[in-house]
Amino acid sequence: MIAATFCFTVCCMVTLSMFSLVFVPQPMSGIAPADKNFFFLLSDMSKYILGSLGTLLAIKGKDIVKDAFVKDEEQKDVEKETKQS
Repeated sequence: MIAATFCFTVCCMVTLSMFSLVFVPQPMSGIAPADKNFFFLLSDMSKYILGSLGTLLAIKGKDIVKDAFVKDEEQKDVEKETKQS
């Protein structure tokens, strides 16, 4: 679920950025002040959202890796016991 939210958020940010660049009239020189503020706001939002989602993924990943190691060690113990029998 977290991965789907992460992908949806990134896709929305890219789509909004591309829409504002392609379909909104731009001045010939430089960038419009409203667009400059929009990109500044979008940049800050992306940093906070991606940072928090990255933290959540890291926390979940740490737990999954720990569980995988525990299961792997348990399987090795079971295999050793069956070989000894």
